[in-house]
Amino acid sequence: MSFSYRSIVMLLSVIIFASLLKLAFFAVPKDNTAPMLNAQEVRQDLYALLDQIEQHSAFYALTPDKASPQLKYMASLIVEQYQDMTPNDRFAAEITKLLNSLKDPGAQVHDFDDQSGELPLTLRPLNDQWLALDSNNSPINNDFPFVTHIDGLPMSKWVAASQAYLPEPAKQSQEMQLPWLKKLNLLREDLGLSIKPYVLVTLINDDLQTQQVTLALPSREPQTQLVENNQEDQTQDMSVFEFINQLSQFERTEFQDTPNQLETVNNTTVKLKISDLYAFELDRDLQQELLKGMTHPLLIIDLRHASGFSPKLLTLLSRYQDTDLNNTLAPNVMGFAHYRRSPELRNDYLQPLNFKPLAALEYSAPRLKSLTRNLPPVDEDKFSPWYVRTKPAVTPEGRNRLALLVSPKCRQECEWIAYRTKSWSRANLIGEKTSGDFARQYHFKLPNSGLDIRFSSSLTYDAQGKLLSGAGTEPDIWLPQNSDIQWQGLVSLVRSAKPKTQLIQTSQPTKLAQAKLN
Repeated sequence: MSFSYRSIVMLLSVIIFASLLKLAFFAVPKDNTAPMLNAQEVRQDLYALLDQIEQHSAFYALTPDKASPQLKYMASLIVEQYQDMTPNDRFAAEITKLLNSLKDPGAQVHDFDDQSGELPLTLRPLNDQWLALDSNNSPINNDFPFVTHIDGLPMSKWVAASQAYLPEPAKQSQEMQLPWLKKLNLLREDLGLSIKPYVLVTLINDDLQTQQVTLALPSREPQTQLVENNQEDQTQDMSVFEFINQLSQFERTEFQDTPNQLETVNNTTVKLKISDLYAFELDRDLQQELLKGMTHPLLIIDLRHASGFSPKLLTLLSRYQDTDLNNTLAPNVMGFAHYRRSPELRNDYLQPLNFKPLAALEYSAPRLKSLTRNLPPVDEDKFSPWYVRTKPAVTPEGRNRLALLVSPKCRQECEWIAYRTKSWSRANLIGEKTSGDFARQYHFKLPNSGLDIRFSSSLTYDAQGKLLSGAGTEPDIWLPQNSDIQWQGLVSLVRSAKPKTQLIQTSQPTKLAQAKLN
């Protein structure tokens, strides 16, 4: 069997290319975080953290005289408490609590793996009690379904301990509490309890009878080690052609099919889930699904985990708005924002958030001064000039109803959607209060722990000059967040909700369906 010159060159080129890819894969340094930190490394990371906060945090710049001594005091407590070797996940937990003192809903700690023992059951809030469920979401004891104490302490103590790891607007959110309530050994240390390989759970029934159950904590380390060993073996045994085959089969998650399609609840109601607002802007099929849903008497959109700064969804939903005659000075202004000054930031820093300079309004100087008279004074050494965001130029249509599911994980542009629709007479917000996270984030890595730190570098205000960042939007109908939603029951909640006052009855031609809810 003979090969042509071209086929030989192509084969060699493929082999060389695959070899280069594999060499590049091994050459890229793996950014493994240190499992333990000594006292000097802890101090160095804390110094770097406070320095970055003072330079780049918008919430810090709001009240520096109050925030600075508080942060330094908390940092000194961490240094005093951790004089010996400190686990990286424990240090990350302390950094999380320190950041929460800024009351910044965008403050987060990434790139650490919590290796502490987790609670071997799932907690689910039900009114004022907590259900104790197994991995199949069934009660661990059907006769005693509720948990009252863990390790002898009432649930209220554990809830209070978990709230230390949450920013101010999310402290009362059951959805945000649940992941931290699972971190049993982390909360044990905070509560001064000993670390044991088991947990004592006190259960209760409706007759106030109790029963104690001892549960073993799941072991994670052997399983993690097994996975690492398997990955190492696979890397060693992988041939060049197997590597090429894996590359050909690799699919990026953003190109995989998503289940975000219109679903029918009843003959008058449909629902749609949207999580990635950037992807929504590029997904014509999903936009058509939304427009189709808007022709129904009631459209429910699940935005509980929505994020991204694309304005496309708000623009389409603005057909549900009322005609606003209250703000005659600038009826098209939606809000204002400014960012924390920094040498590396350009003056178009807020453009991705759909803000533009005040001069873009082309108002006269007296009108601009009147428009911004309620905004707080700007410290020009710390903050940029004011930027403005205008409302979508959309005409209200129809008499159809809109219901939006929101939660503290509804962030960025989703916050604007919640804030805007709150005042619309044909829209209802359902769920938990949002966190007020409108901002662009500044992020960096700590030198020793490798922790990825993020916090807000901009602040957002409404058209009247009221601070929106960190405030959050209250839902019209409070509904605790869990995985099981009875959609027909939710429709009943919308139907029974107290009507909102409509600003003015629109006289525009209606293009959407006019049917009423059954």
